[in-house]
Amino acid sequence: MPKMDNGKPISVLFRVTSRGNALVHEMQESGAPLDPSKYDHPVTMLYVENDRLVLTHYCDAGNRPRMEGKISPDGKKVEFEFVDLSGSNKHGHMYHAVFTIVDANHHIEDWTYLMPGDKPMHAHAVLERKKQEQASAQ
Repeated sequence: MPKMDNGKPISVLFRVTSRGNALVHEMQESGAPLDPSKYDHPVTMLYVENDRLVLTHYCDAGNRPRMEGKISPDGKKVEFEFVDLSGSNKHGHMYHAVFTIVDANHHIEDWTYLMPGDKPMHAHAVLERKKQEQASAQ
């Protein structure tokens, strides 16, 4: 499992929403309770708009960068390039992302965040699918 800067493992949850029209990507420290008064977890939405693949990242920095994705010819990599930003850029913003499919149970994510002054910070995560426990309704 990938680790945050503090050495704690992270979890990434993917789920389809909006009748199959969007994919939700949520990242957080594994096992940590959701606390909106602290670092919580960024949410990224992926969807098709007209003929382009769009990523909108709802960042804990308080902004929403949008990126456009291009799929590699072999279909194993999607590279997202920055399009625009909504919200404040006071604390920087997510600028670039690459998702690489290794196989049905593994993928790699590379993210680039631009700090104030356009200093890039990179994050690299090698992820493995874990079976999600199903909640039962009674």
